[in-house]
Amino acid sequence: MNSLRKLYRWIPALVLMAIIFGFSSQSYEAQDLKPDIERAISDRSIAERFGGIAFHYAGHEISIGSLGVAGFIEFFIRKSAHFSCYGLLGLLLMYALKSGGRPRRLLIAVLISFLYACSDELHQMLTPGRTALFQDVLIDTAGAICGGLLMILLEKWREKREIHILPNTEG
Repeated sequence: MNSLRKLYRWIPALVLMAIIFGFSSQSYEAQDLKPDIERAISDRSIAERFGGIAFHYAGHEISIGSLGVAGFIEFFIRKSAHFSCYGLLGLLLMYALKSGGRPRRLLIAVLISFLYACSDELHQMLTPGRTALFQDVLIDTAGAICGGLLMILLEKWREKREIHILPNTEG
């Protein structure tokens, strides 16, 4: 039964990996958020507040001038999704790797996340309208590190809480 319980711990991470694979299988056009963003926001207020921001990512300028307001906002939504999904993956992999020391589990969780992010970007090379970016792998890996560290903090918090809840058996 114990080995079955260990196997069940992997299910959430594997489900998330399948979801990530599914989204990577979609063309950019199927995931384009710009029409929805354009309907939901006022271009003028965004342009006034963020019009001076410009930087380069993967050889392209990221600015309102180069992408338009909706494209600029979509860029941050997409990169936040990369970071968040892989943050959750890092957390779930730490959960799956319950046995072993925390540093070792964190290293393994980040390594699995990094390799999965690399394979995900290679998969996107084969998907019409998608591009593979090593910069996205870096964002994914940073998210996995943060998710793994969050799991460590949650485990320490839980342990501390359990110590305080246990009744005093001395006396």
